[in-house]
Amino acid sequence: MEDRGVKKHITVSVILVSFISAVLLLIGGIIYSSIKGAQEKEAQKYMEEIVSQYKNIITAQIDGDLQTLSALAVFAGYDDTIDLNFTLSRLEEESRRNDFIRMGFISPDRIGYFIDTDGVKHFNEDVSEEAFIQKALTGECVVSEVMEDRFSGNSVVCYGVPITHNGCIIGAITATRLTTNLSAIISQEVFDGAAFVHIVDQEGNFIIRSSHAVIKKQLKNLFDDGEIADSIRESILASMGNGSGSFASFRYMGEDYWVTFIPIGINDWNLFCLVPQSFLNHNFHTLFTVFLGVMICIFFLFGILFLYIYNLLKKEHHTLQAFAYKDILTGADNRNRFITDLPALLLEPADYAMVLMNVSGFKFVNEFFGFSKGNLLLQHIARVLQDTVRDGERFYRDSADHFGMLIYYENKEKLIARIQKISQEINNYTVSPNQDYRINCNFGINIIRADNLQYKNNTSPDTAVNGALLALNSVNGSTSNPIAFYNEELHEKARKKVEIESQMHAALANNEFHMYLQPKYYLNDGSLHSAEALVRWYTKDGMIHYPDEFIPVFEENGFITELDMYMLEEACRRVSHWIRQGYKISPISVNQSRVFFYDEEYLDKFHEIVDRYHIDPSLIILEVTESVAMSNLAQVKMVINKLHKIGFSISMDDFGSGYSSLNTLKDLDITELKLDKDFLSEQSTSDRGKVVIESIIHLAKALSIITVAEGIENEAQLEFLKSICCDIGQGYYFAKPMPADEFEQTILNDDKKQD
Repeated sequence: MEDRGVKKHITVSVILVSFISAVLLLIGGIIYSSIKGAQEKEAQKYMEEIVSQYKNIITAQIDGDLQTLSALAVFAGYDDTIDLNFTLSRLEEESRRNDFIRMGFISPDRIGYFIDTDGVKHFNEDVSEEAFIQKALTGECVVSEVMEDRFSGNSVVCYGVPITHNGCIIGAITATRLTTNLSAIISQEVFDGAAFVHIVDQEGNFIIRSSHAVIKKQLKNLFDDGEIADSIRESILASMGNGSGSFASFRYMGEDYWVTFIPIGINDWNLFCLVPQSFLNHNFHTLFTVFLGVMICIFFLFGILFLYIYNLLKKEHHTLQAFAYKDILTGADNRNRFITDLPALLLEPADYAMVLMNVSGFKFVNEFFGFSKGNLLLQHIARVLQDTVRDGERFYRDSADHFGMLIYYENKEKLIARIQKISQEINNYTVSPNQDYRINCNFGINIIRADNLQYKNNTSPDTAVNGALLALNSVNGSTSNPIAFYNEELHEKARKKVEIESQMHAALANNEFHMYLQPKYYLNDGSLHSAEALVRWYTKDGMIHYPDEFIPVFEENGFITELDMYMLEEACRRVSHWIRQGYKISPISVNQSRVFFYDEEYLDKFHEIVDRYHIDPSLIILEVTESVAMSNLAQVKMVINKLHKIGFSISMDDFGSGYSSLNTLKDLDITELKLDKDFLSEQSTSDRGKVVIESIIHLAKALSIITVAEGIENEAQLEFLKSICCDIGQGYYFAKPMPADEFEQTILNDDKKQD
């Protein structure tokens, strides 16, 4: 019985030991496989990081070279002609500074003028067959393939950057760099000399080799030798062809290698790195041997380690959540959190108001009171909104002084009352005890109704927010009317603005802007004095856009300067044509934007245009609005004096449309004063208004300034203006604005016949 019991225990023990051994072996095999796979992934990551560093160095070198050439091209393109000697001397200096062996200028007819770093010049070189030159002259900033230098025979890489002047390509600048500069970068030791980096093309052909190599044999193509499966080779070539990196194994002379490819992003170049697997895996077998010895300890420590890592990851997850979805300053949700939750909220069967708000003049708070006070104000706003929102509503901080809310909507009156209460609570905040500064907020609102299921179901977070943003932008900075609701008019206005901005450059290039002329007459005898240039936009499909549709958009985005310069040239072209046709010449007045009065370089462009058409500058009257003059009187005064010296006449337009100041008449040397048409129509209906107009005209005469009345529409206005000795009149009573050709055929021909 005892023997039987002993055998039983031995059998059970053997079975148990065998089972545990089998389990340990199975676990060991699984872990071995896992570690091996992890080792491969780690090798891939490590190699990609190393090779990416070389990629960054190479692209930084090339980008820096292209930026240098682009800067030189901008400098060279200031004029429409190239001073070759000056340009080459500048290129020689830059060549030495940037370690180029040569730089040069390429004319549009593909003739090259080059200068070496040592000062040797090469003129009249035909480079028409160079592909990179052809690309540069079509407007591309280009890097050539590796090529043989035509002068030294060395292996080089060339750069080409176009030179433009007024949107036209007038040549190109090139630079030549030895490929040894790039090979020097990739010749640094990798993995303690066990691996080196090379540059290959998408077919695997070597472009630039490192001076060192794992495989010493000089291969033309990296697939010419070695043992690699066809499927892996096709996968590598496909990845390189698609411009993506790849990682694979490679066998050569009985040794296994890891190989990685990363596209440089220039031409079809790829960085190629080969490293022995034994180098990256040399610790693997030792690790596995040690693993067998510490297996038991791992079982005991695994549970503790798992709990520690779990808690650590959980804590980090909460931290990342806070960074991703919380505004650190105020503790409120940020835009990411709001946009994430918004689709689910909109599914609720309720009417909502999407509200965006900002603080009017918040930049002033930061500048005047300091950023710490500004931060306290933002925290106060967040507390007000937090106390305001109800269950099912949300608020968030977008950026800077911008906040958003999604709140329930009952009716317009209640919503406005609620927003006014929010505004008042924000306004009650004291930024500084020593300063009584009033905090004003603006609000844009987009109503999302539950009964409009189609709209609500199709409303994306961006659609909801953008509608409120359009409304906010319409009242941004307003204190008298700080609340605006989104509607189709705002949407159409925004759509129209985008449409105009998308077409304006092409319209100018295609001469879709047409000059209209409206005559101005002497009131004493009815003879022609001059004409005002007005613009109309005729699209290719036959639509006509009037100035009030596109001028405000152009003034906002700065395109008005290009349009004004275009109209100035059209006016000069028309006056030059009249001179050739023998007409009695009438000056043309052209509006000028405020930008021209802050950039004195434009004065040279004005002078250049009138000289190009060989006309006297006095035949062009430059009109500046009263608001421009009032914005910076000293600057405008200086520029006007310079314009007078050139010979231009200056007219102040829209006088009376804003807060007119007699300082503008006292300080500015203007030739002409134009009374705003609205000012005339409103004031001339009352005796007090007539006295004001008469006083302005008499004051102008005392200052030897010609007076012009716009908007004359009837006989009564004309007789009144004559009675107070106004000099010139303009308006529908005389003639509407008309195309320049019609003006010539009717107005100028009649004037010529009378002579």
